[in-house]
Amino acid sequence: MRPYPIFAAASLSLFMVSMDGTAVAVALPSLIREFDTTVVWAGWTLSVYMIAVASVMPLMGRLSDTFGRKPLYLASLLLFTLSSLACGLAPNIATLVGCRFLQGLGAAGFLPTAVGIVSDQLPESRERAIGLFSSIFSIGGIVGPNLGGWIVTHYSWRYLFYINIPIGLGLLLLILLLLEAPPPTAMRARVDVAGAALFCGAILFLMVSLNRLAESLAPATWPLTGLSLALSLGGLALFFRHERAAPNPLLDLALLQSRPFFAANLYNLLLGAGIFGIVSFIPLYATTVHHLSTLLSGVILTPRSVGVICTSTITSFCLARWGYRAPMLWGVGTLAAGTLLLGDVQFLVARALGIEAEATALLAAEALLLGLGMGIASPASNNACIDLMPSHVATITGLRGMFRFVGGALGISLTTIILRVSATPATGFRNAFVTAGLLQLLAVPLVFLLPRGRRESG
Repeated sequence: MRPYPIFAAASLSLFMVSMDGTAVAVALPSLIREFDTTVVWAGWTLSVYMIAVASVMPLMGRLSDTFGRKPLYLASLLLFTLSSLACGLAPNIATLVGCRFLQGLGAAGFLPTAVGIVSDQLPESRERAIGLFSSIFSIGGIVGPNLGGWIVTHYSWRYLFYINIPIGLGLLLLILLLLEAPPPTAMRARVDVAGAALFCGAILFLMVSLNRLAESLAPATWPLTGLSLALSLGGLALFFRHERAAPNPLLDLALLQSRPFFAANLYNLLLGAGIFGIVSFIPLYATTVHHLSTLLSGVILTPRSVGVICTSTITSFCLARWGYRAPMLWGVGTLAAGTLLLGDVQFLVARALGIEAEATALLAAEALLLGLGMGIASPASNNACIDLMPSHVATITGLRGMFRFVGGALGISLTTIILRVSATPATGFRNAFVTAGLLQLLAVPLVFLLPRGRRESG
């Protein structure tokens, strides 16, 4: 019976991360008020977490194969738990951003390792176990914003992080007692730490330069902004040069030389920007423009998660018949439609259709549309990538996650810049959502560069 408690513990860790990510989005208005900061700095608490995950996650599978699942899982979970405590105690926004980066490093370590633990413990029912394991993300997406809205309303945003501490300590104890230690190995871990550092630094400096532009366009700020941009471009150049010579690169450049692979990862970049860059700001949009309470700003995200669960399940079962292109087109089209409707801040489209409802109901309906689009597009895009080279599932999965998280970080930065330079919150959110919806439509031509799906071989 030991594999099942281990499965439950690993699932709870995934649930904790999913819940934490959606709950923090609800806390953005509180962070801006309490720290007397800008939306740009508040947005960093979301984007820096994604950069940490995107930079480190591709390394973790190789480390766990060498040193064993247990030590890496325990070390990563300990880092996540301690950094959660530090986030809750943060005296200013800069400290919170730094602690969120550490929290992202911890999550990047134990998320892929948890999948490996489940795969090792339940080999005979591996596909079913991992399928159930993956569904935990959507459940956390339902609980997170609702619980987060309640906590922020009745207590403080700090308790969003404190709640991770008892959960993390309990998981540490369970894994320590239940999971056997790995056998000794003589293998050396060939991991591209230098590549991860260069990539992370380049993206961070890119975001710094963009945020500097958002904070001020005064000529006095140009030298530092230019320096940040130069460091970013130089870091990317060094990263690609290093990856060409690295024996075990973080990013396999040979894969990206193929047009379908490049199209697939660019699609994931745009999809990540649409998913994270928009959804993360819906609570702030609801509270500042439509004057909803913090609690309701979390509640309106529930339909999105329900929509993802329903449509992703249906799409997964029907991919063999539908192929990949049709769901990807319908998915990104629905996602773009939902995003553009969010940009209709006065609900003119709803009124033109004769729909009279409160802002809460209309925003929930638009969030549902976003969820339906995500649930349709994601399974198809995930499998389309794998079909390009089934023998490299782990590498392709890592690349897909890397591009999706980077897209999310850049999407968040773009949204904060638009909000910062706009005259009013309503104008800013309208411009941000319309821009994001149009960018999502740029993914449509990329779909035709990807395989049709299993119908080709039928």
